Amino acid sequence: MAILLIDGYNLMYRSFTSLPRSIVGADKKPINGVYGLLTFLNLSIRQFGTDRVTFAFDTPGFSTFRHDLYPDYQGQRGPLGGEHADDFARQTVILQEVATGLGIPVVARERFEADDLIGSLAVALAAEGEHAIIVSTDRDLLQLIRPGIEMYSPSNPPLHARSEDDVRARLGVSPAGVTTFKALAGDASDNIPGVPGIGAKSASSLVAQYGTLENMYEHLHEMPPRLSTKLSEGRAEAFLFRQVVTVLTDLEVPVDEVREARAKMAPDDTSRQILNRFGFG
Repeated sequence: MAILLIDGYNLMYRSFTSLPRSIVGADKKPINGVYGLLTFLNLSIRQFGTDRVTFAFDTPGFSTFRHDLYPDYQGQRGPLGGEHADDFARQTVILQEVATGLGIPVVARERFEADDLIGSLAVALAAEGEHAIIVSTDRDLLQLIRPGIEMYSPSNPPLHARSEDDVRARLGVSPAGVTTFKALAGDASDNIPGVPGIGAKSASSLVAQYGTLENMYEHLHEMPPRLSTKLSEGRAEAFLFRQVVTVLTDLEVPVDEVREARAKMAPDDTSRQILNRFGFG
């Protein structure tokens, strides 16, 4: 059976912003984000035929190593949940407690993002012959697609990237080219401007022809002067942004725990008490 690696903050926010706050728990406080994600989890377990699930979370309140590299990283974002940020944080704690009660590992680490934990888990599991399915709407994670690792995004329309061809159809580049593409073209969602004057079309063409930044800059003399000038002037930014958008895959992560865990969606007495406490009985 596959192992679902779920981007907790990413999908929690999707539920929190799309479902009405009139969905409340036993304490009459909104529970829409938790309700939506647990409903999605049930559907995913059925869809993929597996009860092997892990949640990965960002750690709020801490800057990451990416902010050290590029202080403006995600600088355009306010607190998750906007005017209801405190409630989003409260519901996140509830979700983590419910997940733990259901036998689902919850992984998070200061200074790193959920992407890095997911990337490290996925690569480690695939190396052991396991089949990891990343569940997130974050396209940065498409760089991880390879044998043993796929990605499902419950976007509209849904995306299920199982192979290099699927990634190429979505972004115009292979998984190996995603970081170079984003370094050049930028990524507004993370406040990364890219190299000035290089748009998505040019970035895709450059990645297709040269592959890596290193090879690209070794062949500036082959390019039209206008393009080579833009790349030359933006060299430092290109290499910096590639580092920023690269998902780490070598963190120490609880592979054994994730491999052995099974979600108890048919609750035992302990997990049923937790679900009842938050109005999910």
